Amino acid sequence: MKKFIILLFTACLTISLQAQTANTLHRILAFPEFKPASITLMDGKVVTVPLTNIFLKRSTLIYHSLGGKNMEARLSNIKSVDFSDRHYERIDTMLAWRVDTVGKNALYCVSKIDLASLRNTMLNSRSMTNVELSNSMLNTTTLDIPLEDIEFPIINQFFYVYNGKTFPVHEREITRRIPKKKLYDYKVVTSLPTFSWTDPESLLTLLRRISQ
Repeated sequence: MKKFIILLFTACLTISLQAQTANTLHRILAFPEFKPASITLMDGKVVTVPLTNIFLKRSTLIYHSLGGKNMEARLSNIKSVDFSDRHYERIDTMLAWRVDTVGKNALYCVSKIDLASLRNTMLNSRSMTNVELSNSMLNTTTLDIPLEDIEFPIINQFFYVYNGKTFPVHEREITRRIPKKKLYDYKVVTSLPTFSWTDPESLLTLLRRISQ
């Protein structure tokens, strides 16, 4: 573990200089500290867990166990997770946070560490081998290591909940799922010079137009 820490921090400067992702965090958790959450299970039961967080490696739920260890929850049993300021829904094997709602429709976002970008950057620094990176980097024991000097690249994957269906936000999925009468509105919004597929406000504008 000591060797891992030394190698990890040797790579910090390289990561800061080479990372091209505008969205970065200096931690591997969604929130700076563990905090309470209400968890709705698939059977409808709601449980409150005092110390939880979102692990950005896979956008999963972690919690402090009674033994003081950081544990990763089994998402197959979870429907949604509510923190005081953010609502998450399980989409496939990830937890997606709700950006905003438009009537019965909504925009969700899965925020994760860009592992491919991180791996390439660290391997290019010649400070860590691929085995060390895959075996030692970004597991629940890493949470106890100070990582404030490392910039972790974050990627966002967006989803629409639209007319009761959940699907990724990209052109092919949207155009085949919205009513034909909404295709004109779709083309108007997506042709705007300010529109971006990575901008939440743009995606909400599109959702409002196709929800009218």
